[in-house]
Order: sequence, then structure tokens, then C-alpha cells
Amino acid sequence: MDYFSKLPVFDSSDYLNYDSGDSVFVRIYNDVEEKYFYEYENLLEKAGFCQLQKHDINGNMHFTLCNAEVVLQYYYAPSEKKVRLVADGYTAQADVAAHPVEKRCNTEIYQFETDHSLIDCGMCYIIRCADNSFFVIDSAHFYSVHDNDRIHDFLRSMTPDNEKIHISGWFLSHGHDDHICKCTDYLRYNMSDTVIDKFYYNFISDEHRDNANWDGAGKGFRRSFYEEVKKSGVPVVKLHTGQRFYVRNLEFEVLCTHEDIWPESCADYNNSSTVLVMKSENTKVLWPGDASAESSKVLERRYENYLKCDILQLSHHGHHGTSAKFYEYAASPVILCPNTEIKINEEDHIPANKVAKAFAEEFYISANGTVKLTLPYTKGSAEIFPDETTENFEGIKELWNYDYTDEFKQKHIEEFLERGGRL
Repeated sequence: MDYFSKLPVFDSSDYLNYDSGDSVFVRIYNDVEEKYFYEYENLLEKAGFCQLQKHDINGNMHFTLCNAEVVLQYYYAPSEKKVRLVADGYTAQADVAAHPVEKRCNTEIYQFETDHSLIDCGMCYIIRCADNSFFVIDSAHFYSVHDNDRIHDFLRSMTPDNEKIHISGWFLSHGHDDHICKCTDYLRYNMSDTVIDKFYYNFISDEHRDNANWDGAGKGFRRSFYEEVKKSGVPVVKLHTGQRFYVRNLEFEVLCTHEDIWPESCADYNNSSTVLVMKSENTKVLWPGDASAESSKVLERRYENYLKCDILQLSHHGHHGTSAKFYEYAASPVILCPNTEIKINEEDHIPANKVAKAFAEEFYISANGTVKLTLPYTKGSAEIFPDETTENFEGIKELWNYDYTDEFKQKHIEEFLERGGRL
């Protein structure tokens, strides 16, 4: 891009150029003293860039700037002595200032029970904002066949009959099928009484250097998602590290995207997860999505105790995700686990999970029933809804080729019925 040659630059190291529908460039400057970071920001403004936002997260300084052609996210991590310059085409703009919100209800977080009859992954979180609009995080797997309808009906149940469902924001943490497929289907089949203000995401390009390591079917699911988003006409906000934005009475900070992983390997697609902090009603919530080992290194190195939170979503469904050190920093008394009880128990040996559970005073598994946390959250005040779905053991054996003893299955069904489930 010509504008890079016109900008004053340090001696640059790594340079990433890829295309995922719009051009994004990442330039990294190593061994930079902090004073030069600010001098360069001044030069960027002199070169015609206008400052949109300046934001400090735990001593990591971030600038968002733009000119007539491009948006720059320009930031410095003292722990790395690195500057990153991310250049992106214009996207929809996030709201960078808080505004008064008419209070119509309590602010509530729902860990939505996705249908896990045939699949143990997928996650969907629904935040009910103070004005009775909704901020949705991810969705569910294509094997959770009717979950677009279940999500719709859940939102409908909390929306007055004479109003449309109002989704003030829908955030997709990354482009895996168990996170985007039911959002795609919602756009196809459930929009007649729904308004969505904006989508928020930053998916890694399918042309990325490491794409040969990714599930081949994923590209098709992402293509379908992009097509439905485009047809919907809903604006898309492309998220970059260091941005702070507001949706109704919710404040968000972007802690990490796939752009922070480069030039390290992103062979594990989960490292492309966008990690958010959410603050509302004196409660801090950490949403790592499926962040894995490389993402965890970035988060630990830059933020340390800033990761301390009141509520934490367990990364990558409790499979191998963020590290034990990450959970030490987070030290969350409330853990939301988007998984089945069977699978999380089978993976209890994972050291990071042990650390997360050691800090947790409350641990909620999504497959055991939708959970409501009212903010500000007080210990023990969670409401657990009746369990709606349970494992289809015959289908699981046919699909995934693993089985359980009859005694195990009988015990599991009995526990499901005790949680209010119906066969």
C-alpha cells in the first residue's frame, strides 16, 4: 500500500499482508523505547492522521487514528518493547463514548444452554442490557440443529409482544463452526421480528500462512456466515487490540486478536480468538472465547493482574486453552463453562482447569441448564433454569465412535431428570 511508503517509519521487522475481503496489514517494530512510540504517533498526526481514540490498558498504550483511506490501530506493549501498527480499511465505527441508557430492566448475563445432544462444544452468552436490548456472544454448532430457533424464542420471551427483538450487538469470538453456525442460521430464518444494530468480530483470513493446518470445512462455514451478514445489511465493526467501545450500559475492551499472534504460528485456529473484557454494574467479566496457548502468552505478558475479574468464561470449553498462569491472574470466583458435564469431568486432569476450579467458588456448566447472573453479581445469587437437552448416546456413538456403560448412561439420565429435564 502506497501510504506506508509515505509514513515515517522505524526500521521495521515483520510485515504481514493478507486479504480476507478487505486488506489488513500488520507491521511490527522491535526494541522500541516508549518515548519513540509517542514521537511516531505525533508524526502520524502530522502525516494527516486524525486521532479517534487513545486508551491505556495496564500500561499498554493504544491509539486509533484514521485518514481518508485507512484506519490505524497503533499500540505499544512495554513488556515486549514492541510497537504494532495495524492498518485496516474503514469498517463501521464502534461507539467510543458512554451514553445514558433508559433503565427498563436489570442487567443480566445468561449462559445459554446450547443443544448438546450430539456435540459437546458450542457456546452462546446473552447479556440483557439495561434498556432490554441484548448483546449476544457467539452461537452454537451446526449439530445443535434448532438452536437458532431456541435462541430466538429465548430472546422473544424477554421482549414485549408489541416490540421487535433488539440485538444491540452480536460478537463472534472467532470463525469456528461451533461459534458461528447458528448465528448464520438466525440471519437466514429468524430475522422477521429482530433488529440487529451491529456485528463485532475480527476473523483471521482463510488465506493466512498457517491455513493448511485448519479444518477444511471451516472455510465453507465462514463463507456462508459472510454471505448472510452481507445480505442482512447489518454494519460490521472490525475489532482491534486496545479499542474500548460501548454498547448500551456495557463497556468493552479488546485485549487480544489474531494480529497479536503474528509472527508466531496460528496453526491452532483457536489462537485467532478475539478476547474481550466487559464491565458493567461494578462487575468485570472476561470473555476469552477459545483462546489457546499463544493467545495466553500475550495476555499474561501484557496484562498480568489486570486479568483479575469477577466472572470468567472458561477458555476453549475447558479443553486445552489458556494456561494455568492465566487463571491465576484471573482468579475468578465465578466460572462459566460452555461444555457438557461429561466432557469437563473427563478433562479434569488438565492443569489449567484445576487452577481455574481452585479459585472458583461457583462453577456453572452450560449443558446443565441456562444460568442467569444478575449484575452487580452477589455470591450465590445465580438462577439456574431447568435442563432442556441431554446426550443422545446412540447418536454420539454413531457420529463420534465412543460409548459409555449402561450404568453411566442411566446415572446421567437420572441427574438430567433431577435438574428438571424431560425425556
